[in-house]
Amino acid sequence: MISNTEMNILSKILKNSLLEIKEKNIEEYIQKLKSNLFFIGKIVTASFYFKSKVIDKQKYEKIIHNNENESLPDIFKRLENTYNIKEDIDNKVKNEIIGIITNLTVKQLQKFSLGVLYEYMITEKERKYLGQVYTPDDIVKHMVSIGIKEEDIIENPYFKVIDPACGGGYFLVEAYERIEEIFTKKYELIILKHPKIQKELDKGIHQFIVKNNLYGVDLDEFAVFMTTVTLLLKQKNGLSVKLNIFQGDVLLEDLFELIPQFQLIIANPPYIGHKKIDKEYRKLLEDKYQDVYLDKSDISYCFFKKGFDLLTQKGKLLFITSRYFLEAPSAKNLRKFIDNNFSINKIFDFYGAKVFKGAKISPVIIQCDKSELKNNNVHIYRLKDNVKIRKKILDFENELLFDNFDIKQSKFDDTGWILLNKQERRIYKKIYDVGEVYLDEVCEFNQGIITGCDKAFVVDEETIKKENLEKNIIKPWVKNSNIDRYEEPVVKKFILYTDQIEDIHDYKNTIKHIEPYIEKLNKRRECVKGTRKWYQLQWGRKLDVFEKPKILFPFKAERNRFTIDRNNLLCSADVYIINIKDEYKDKISLEYLVALLNSNVFEFYFKSMAKKVGDRLYEYYPNKLVNLKIKITDKEQKLKDMVEKKELEDINKYYYKLYDLNKEEIKIIENRIYYTSS
Repeated sequence: MISNTEMNILSKILKNSLLEIKEKNIEEYIQKLKSNLFFIGKIVTASFYFKSKVIDKQKYEKIIHNNENESLPDIFKRLENTYNIKEDIDNKVKNEIIGIITNLTVKQLQKFSLGVLYEYMITEKERKYLGQVYTPDDIVKHMVSIGIKEEDIIENPYFKVIDPACGGGYFLVEAYERIEEIFTKKYELIILKHPKIQKELDKGIHQFIVKNNLYGVDLDEFAVFMTTVTLLLKQKNGLSVKLNIFQGDVLLEDLFELIPQFQLIIANPPYIGHKKIDKEYRKLLEDKYQDVYLDKSDISYCFFKKGFDLLTQKGKLLFITSRYFLEAPSAKNLRKFIDNNFSINKIFDFYGAKVFKGAKISPVIIQCDKSELKNNNVHIYRLKDNVKIRKKILDFENELLFDNFDIKQSKFDDTGWILLNKQERRIYKKIYDVGEVYLDEVCEFNQGIITGCDKAFVVDEETIKKENLEKNIIKPWVKNSNIDRYEEPVVKKFILYTDQIEDIHDYKNTIKHIEPYIEKLNKRRECVKGTRKWYQLQWGRKLDVFEKPKILFPFKAERNRFTIDRNNLLCSADVYIINIKDEYKDKISLEYLVALLNSNVFEFYFKSMAKKVGDRLYEYYPNKLVNLKIKITDKEQKLKDMVEKKELEDINKYYYKLYDLNKEEIKIIENRIYYTSS
């Protein structure tokens, strides 16, 4: 890459010139940015060609000053009308850009990356709008290093690598550097083993690599352009060659021969959930990828099946993707497909840590081979709970950063892959085996209320008094932040439970309070459909769920936070409710259940298979909780007294004994719990 100085100057020029547009319109900003980058790509390529003596000074001047494309690769001609330089770039900006780039040496130009400059210019706001995630450079290097070994190229100089969602070309550029290094270092050995390729290699290693080793696809033609320019600049002897970088939908279009032909598929496939996928497109995916794609699946799942189709036998698949597929119900078919069709070698689990700039997802790297061997050991690298992401986080062998252990692939269950070491797995099984009934047999789970507009329906005491709001529909209201283990929730807000309104004329003050939000309320999906009136809650739930003793717990939390409510509290959608089923009310009390749910034993049990969404944050979705088993005892009164007095240490000791856990097992549980919840 060129030095940070030049890259910073270029990005500063672009930011200053595009600032006004950025503040007004994201779409226009992105279009203008691409026009600027298209121009930069043109000047960089022209300067490189001129200094490498591919074009003469006259042709160079025409490209620089007259915006001609005749001496440049076809992609410049194809995109000329898409990115209108004349209209989109100020002359002063053009001259500043030309001044910087024309002063770069050939070596500096060879290390130039349009993708990196693009990343400099895109903030979290634009990334979210575009749905783009960029893989950090250290992760790209690590994945390429384990995906392309010296022996791969020595044994097969035509080793084909494809990135089916290449974006700015980071994986392909790093793969180029890696393969070139191997060819240069092992040139004589490769020629000795494969004498017929000498004539081809004599034309240049660059030409050989881009012609025979590297392939890329992206739906976005500008991404194809950025990758193409960056790879063009890698050539050493001035000769040009057509690159295997294609624009298209790799999932639905047949861009390659139908026979498997790649030895490595490496990618950061796009993460697009079902809500953001067009219905017609989703139907096409469901039809073509029924092995892995369900109604609520992520589009990234389809890339595993496409990878299988593209790979030769014993070919390698190496993806960095959201760790959600390890346990998501919608990924059940994907897990089954991977287990049936791949031999999984390694999983690098960042375990809730965020490694992508501006993205909320936590990834895993999965490395596997297209092989019939299924009962192999899968080596797991799991980031420790007490470690936060730092620059040297990729030191996977460092025991202070990562837990390292093996799991037999045969242990992976379609219902969810639980990545526990041998000792943790033993404890998990012990808790499971002692359990007598699943939670969904004993309890009913409900989500709190979705108002559709909290500002309209959630009020404080001062507002109630000031506006004289009708009190018979006012209910106490709590949110996630009000819930803590064993503590009675502190009520600071109230909800206008307008679903009880039969005649709006009887609630003039309440209606007057809500009316300023009528435009937003009418846009709610249920109001558009006509299933809700504008002044009603979006999903008010049934009051009888709330108006009885129950257990409340937050949807997301760092630790188990279950508490009993006997004050008929209503709660928001970020809080869930547990009611004991009628047939179990004589067998188990709320106190016993809340003690068990808050215990160290249950916290370890739950966190062993829960979805981790942050450094220490977990999702407490009922679809996970319901599948956990619990033990019911006749020591109810003893537990009630402990809960009432909040004797937390005694409660934990009680459950350690109940589950017959020894000192070593207790230590493992407590180390895990205290890291994740302290």
